[in-house]
Amino acid sequence: MKNKALCAIAGAALCAASCSGPAGWSLKGEIEGSHPEKVALEGYNNGIWYLIDSLKVDAGGNFSYKAEAPAAYPEIFRLTASGHDGGIYFPADSCDKVTVLASGEHFGTGYTLCGTPAATTFGRVDSLVAATVAASGAQAAATNTDLRRRLVDIITADTTGTVAFYVVGKAVGGKQIFDPSDAFGNRIYGAAAQVFSQYAPLDPRGAALRRSYFEGRQALGKMPESTSQQIIEVPEAGFINIENYDDRGVRHSLADLAEKGKFIVLSFTAYGADTSVPYNAILNDIYTRYHDRGLEIFQIAFDSDEQTWKTVARNLPWITVWNSPADGASALVSYNVGAFPATFLIDRSGVIAARVTNPDDLAKEVAKYF
Repeated sequence: MKNKALCAIAGAALCAASCSGPAGWSLKGEIEGSHPEKVALEGYNNGIWYLIDSLKVDAGGNFSYKAEAPAAYPEIFRLTASGHDGGIYFPADSCDKVTVLASGEHFGTGYTLCGTPAATTFGRVDSLVAATVAASGAQAAATNTDLRRRLVDIITADTTGTVAFYVVGKAVGGKQIFDPSDAFGNRIYGAAAQVFSQYAPLDPRGAALRRSYFEGRQALGKMPESTSQQIIEVPEAGFINIENYDDRGVRHSLADLAEKGKFIVLSFTAYGADTSVPYNAILNDIYTRYHDRGLEIFQIAFDSDEQTWKTVARNLPWITVWNSPADGASALVSYNVGAFPATFLIDRSGVIAARVTNPDDLAKEVAKYF
């Protein structure tokens, strides 16, 4: 009850506060009952946990920390205490104010996180996993259908990427809950990577998830899918559909291409831009090489003048549609496009596998799928 009350106070304070002065996240913690003299605050980088600071715990069980804002994206941290297994994992970014309420007896398992929606979700994930382990044991929990389904719901509801990254990395009893080398786990890695492509394209963790996804797909090409694999319905976490007309008045849809199992290069451009000619030359090479093997290019032109678009479109072999000024910017907003050209790769299962910001890298990225 005390934990819930303190979290309610923290949440109210967060809503009332604004980010004034130098940006920086902060942490407040309280440990009930017997407690260690210090807790270790650790950061995460490329699979390695490293010590940031050793936080002194006062006689009342309280500790705190104030940090500079993470550079460009939310980071994941953890608290550990000597003599206690496990740790308390939480995300923090910019002006976040995170509150940790822990049990002295069960520091790494008995705790509540609050202060931000992402922190609260981290706590919910850990509670779900802990409850499943307590009910069925660690080995059974790693393949528990209900736990997986509930974690998938959390991933597909995430709009930050940080939560998705944390969830797909969860393991119990030394076994990953989502293994990118099995069919179901690979699909979930693809969904998590798509969250980054859509909401946090510059976050390097998205690239790490995509690498795991690609490696898993390669492994699946060599290994038969287990006949005992449990099937769980996963909400589609792929592309956002776009429909429009080409220069001949034929309506085209991303969804139609996906249903046909095409590998789609989704291109956002403006033919009147200086970058258009060299960019389309790269696309033409890719189209020539892979079209007969199932690749399709779906290009959306955002020229203000229809004739400019038509003049170029009639000479292109791939699908090109015009987003007129009257159509608005919904397609750009849906894919978080702020500059041209922008390119997305949609794999044959309908998952956005990559966002390619540099056209010079496009051929190399596409080749990974063929």
